[in-house]
Amino acid sequence: MRDFSDILLVSDFDRTLTAPDSTIPAANLEAIRRFMERGGRFTVGTGRSVPMYRPYLTKIPTNAPLILYNGAAVYDYDSETLSASVWMPTGLELLYYLRESFPELRLEVQGVDAHYLIGEDPAREAFYRDMGVAYRTVSVAEAPARYHKVALFGAFTENGVSQFFAGSPEEDARFGACQARIMEDWPMLRADRAAMKIIDLQDRQAGKGRAARVLAEQLGCKILVCVGDAMNDASMLQAADLAFAPADCVPELKALGCCSLVRPCAEGSVAGVIEALEGLEIKE
Repeated sequence: MRDFSDILLVSDFDRTLTAPDSTIPAANLEAIRRFMERGGRFTVGTGRSVPMYRPYLTKIPTNAPLILYNGAAVYDYDSETLSASVWMPTGLELLYYLRESFPELRLEVQGVDAHYLIGEDPAREAFYRDMGVAYRTVSVAEAPARYHKVALFGAFTENGVSQFFAGSPEEDARFGACQARIMEDWPMLRADRAAMKIIDLQDRQAGKGRAARVLAEQLGCKILVCVGDAMNDASMLQAADLAFAPADCVPELKALGCCSLVRPCAEGSVAGVIEALEGLEIKE
């Protein structure tokens, strides 16, 4: 039986660990348990926040702290402690800029205790209630001035994350233009699109790659294996010793040429990675 005790496996969440409809393929759960039983350390590296991932704690087996906020922090839910934090230096100034520059987008600060929703939006509030995510509706002046991540969303039209992954070419171009403008006006920030209609903002020093390497060192794991499907996963795929992506990942990620492709996310991408590891002779 293959021993995985030297390996940390980090998987992106949406459309890597999950299928496009946000269900978790049974093949992934079975393979993760098998990997952990053989000594491997498994965790999730996601753009989600502490409160937004919390509903999944009992649904997905992990045995290492989680990489959250696109790598701006590592969080241990067992001890409820935060580490490896990269806080954004922009305070309320950034929030006022985003509110004024992109009034058509939904703005929020994703805190450790709750999501702070800037401005009232009943559809967005229903989305978070249904997901079991703690939230508060506030003005910019009432929002936290210290945070790991700020997010901009398109309109909330249904209760599922799939609504943000699809849209017209015009919507895609509009969000791309918003992303480009923010990066030009705030060069100290990272502006990633985790989905077509989501823009995530962090400090430029943050990133899943940095956090994954820090966590591997903390755990004493000599081999870092990562899998992800979108450009906010690129830094951890490039930092990994072995990198994988679902066959249906975004074309821009495939173009980087830094990862091997496994089965599409609906068919169990993470199971595909673990099966690949079981068949490899990995040199330390």
